[in-house]
Amino acid sequence: MKASAATGAALMSGNVSLNFAQGLCEFTREKGVNTMEGQDRNNEQSGVRDKVIDIHLHIGGKGNSSPCKMSRKFLHSASYLYMVVRSGISLKELSRDHDTVLRKTMIERLNNASGIDFGVFLAFDSVYKENGEIDEKNSHMVTPNNYVMDIARDNPKVLFGASVHPNRGFTKGIEELDRCIEGGAVLIKWIPNSQIIDPSDRNYKWFYRKLADENLPLLCHTGPEHGIPVIKTEYQELGDPRKLRLALDTGVKVIAAHCATSLFSWEKSYLGELSEMFNERERRGWNLYADISAMCILFRVPIIDALLKKIPHDRMVLGSDYPIPVDRMPPEFIETLTFHEYSEIAKIDNPIEKNYRQLLAMNFPKEAMTKAASILRIPEEKKAAGDSAREGLEVQGNR
Repeated sequence: MKASAATGAALMSGNVSLNFAQGLCEFTREKGVNTMEGQDRNNEQSGVRDKVIDIHLHIGGKGNSSPCKMSRKFLHSASYLYMVVRSGISLKELSRDHDTVLRKTMIERLNNASGIDFGVFLAFDSVYKENGEIDEKNSHMVTPNNYVMDIARDNPKVLFGASVHPNRGFTKGIEELDRCIEGGAVLIKWIPNSQIIDPSDRNYKWFYRKLADENLPLLCHTGPEHGIPVIKTEYQELGDPRKLRLALDTGVKVIAAHCATSLFSWEKSYLGELSEMFNERERRGWNLYADISAMCILFRVPIIDALLKKIPHDRMVLGSDYPIPVDRMPPEFIETLTFHEYSEIAKIDNPIEKNYRQLLAMNFPKEAMTKAASILRIPEEKKAAGDSAREGLEVQGNR
């Protein structure tokens, strides 16, 4: 791959044409099954090791037919409007029943992503003040754990990604964590910049001990945040991956979302800092990983080469960040494919599937696509249900 900052600028200005003719043959799926360091013994023995899992799928609603919440500020933000326009969902349908349409679309697109065995739908907890009270004013998106728990229970390919704010306090926090674990949570999700969480706060050590004891990974946003409103500019510094050292020292499996990269070239990127943390990993005994979600975005073209060099390939984990749009990546990025194969990927409409196929074609490692299977706390019933769901989809596809 030979992409550069100049390439990124050309793409942004529309000087690179991606309108290639569509091919006719099917681009075949190829999954790598590798022996992975730090593999969870239970997952390995159960045969879930080779499952392809997208660990980063957001779901929510504005509360018209769900218990979710989106603030007026969020609904009128450029990022939300961009997601809606690029989602391919009818604005007329959304205006009729926003939450139901969004939920059905997310489930259908995951189910129809033939290369993906499971997808983690992420809850998103309210902002909590230091005294344990909910900060309604600054909670711009809330997706309750119960909402995602129920969706995961009713849909075999959906895994439950819980979200618990540590400012709930020890008693209520442990209670909610236990409830989520009982409900099948496979990880905990934070966006510190938007939820106003300082991961380095030693008052959260009880939280980290609980995650470590329960073998429940923390998927934590790193780098600047642009999706959900960030209340103060200085809160963007909460996305510094070095703030996760306390969690790592406490024994938590930490997945640094987006590899601590920035979206725009003028922003602070923490890719170098995260790379240094990976250099420390073995010496300090850290369970550190990085998800490669939101990498199929044209603004990130200039940093992909550096990312592939700086982040250990055996620590990468598949994610998409959908419904963040998945762009069609330029042909020079996937030069290992024939024109015909590139055309086949280019015509994929399903963004979850497209993200997976493009990442493989962009030389992201095959083992990253199945890495989550050795990290997540996957309930036994989900493993069996996932096999049944895949068999059903294969039968439908062969008709």
